[in-house]
Amino acid sequence: MAKETDINLFRAIEVFMAVAEMRQVTAAATALGMTQSAASQHLRNLEKAFGVTLLDRSQRPIGVTHSGEVMQRHGYRLLNEIEDMKSNLRHLKSAALPVLRMGLLASIATTLTPGLFDFVENQLKVPELILSAGLSSDHQTLLNARQIDLAITSDLILTSAEYDVFPILEEPFLLVLPEEYDGPIDDMDAISQRLSLVRFGVSTPVGRRTDQHLQRCRLNLPRAIEADRSSMVVAGVVTGKCFAILTPSLLIDGIAEGMKLRLAPVPFAGFKRQIQLIARRGDLGDFPYRIAQECSDIMRRNLNMRFAEIADQITYSDLG
Repeated sequence: MAKETDINLFRAIEVFMAVAEMRQVTAAATALGMTQSAASQHLRNLEKAFGVTLLDRSQRPIGVTHSGEVMQRHGYRLLNEIEDMKSNLRHLKSAALPVLRMGLLASIATTLTPGLFDFVENQLKVPELILSAGLSSDHQTLLNARQIDLAITSDLILTSAEYDVFPILEEPFLLVLPEEYDGPIDDMDAISQRLSLVRFGVSTPVGRRTDQHLQRCRLNLPRAIEADRSSMVVAGVVTGKCFAILTPSLLIDGIAEGMKLRLAPVPFAGFKRQIQLIARRGDLGDFPYRIAQECSDIMRRNLNMRFAEIADQITYSDLG
């Protein structure tokens, strides 16, 4: 075992857990606010301290060895215990939670942030709110690494008993067409002869989900643009040359002032997206429940205002 002064064991385990989750040293170092060289040194120290190889660096992305899997199992328990200790001491020090860290879907972050800020400050009495926008796959990593306290995300079901899931809304995927499009809307072959599909890339969860559903429906549609932001997808439709398959919440942040679009049901077996709040069980009392209800109310007001013609197709959660 290395001398105690040679290694910050807790920090080294934190670094290993982040690398094992993200499978990249650079991404893990960025998430932890350190340089890649510092993260690599922590990993070398950890492997030297226990005399094992934890990572298979010959793979791309980096793999986890059998010893690494054992370390990962213990690491989850250690980090959870330390976070529980921090939480308990924090509550002993002050009756109020000093800071709340939330992950938000990038597509609805702008819509939710003003109302959430007021709600957290005035109703929950939490003085500091830290927000992180991203994809649902980002939220999985951040929750597991305890980088955030809760996530407002889509179609992310954590089966672990450590998490609670609070539904916010369920919405359909819709056909998004240029306003001036005057062709048929009930025949995908006819639509695709006149317009090309602009879509989210397969690197995004919603892009993979859409691709999988199109494959199930035996639809192979010509594509013109792939993007990773809803505003870019919508911009492709506005050119008049493309159509998209999006949900109302994906549209809400992608439509700039004055953009005109035509919305219609998809002319094949429909599919839906769920937006949920996910939090570690028991950490925040009734805060997750109350925040989920507030998010549902905020989304209802905004979607009703922007998409009144399809408002009845969106189901909001009444948590009682």
